[in-house]
Amino acid sequence: MSKSLSFKIILLLALVQGVAGMLRGFNWVRLGGNLFGQGLLLLPMIGAAAIMRGLFVAVIALLYVWFAIGGLLGRDWAWWPCVTAAIINLLLVLGALAQGASVLEAIAWSAIPVILLVYFFSQRGAVKGA
Repeated sequence: MSKSLSFKIILLLALVQGVAGMLRGFNWVRLGGNLFGQGLLLLPMIGAAAIMRGLFVAVIALLYVWFAIGGLLGRDWAWWPCVTAAIINLLLVLGALAQGASVLEAIAWSAIPVILLVYFFSQRGAVKGA
């Protein structure tokens, strides 16, 4: 079964978002690990929170990768991990904006999830993606 070019681009975008998310999650875990070993009480607690945030970001990134693998294999279930990850990702971006993140960074982290959601909820990409 041959996949359309647009579906292949969607798979590539999801894979890029997954890899970028894994790198961002790794940075949070590394930062939390550095803070965890310092201080008596406050810095280790902040470090533990940073590690948990990094693990949460990594799980979302794995959902994107899971979609890309399922999409390549032509599985019918492959769309739901991507939609779930994109919605959670957009909620995290909105939370970051509320906490004072830059608009440019928010646009960068929300561009691919918005494209993926538009694709899945459009006529052409409905549910099966091809």
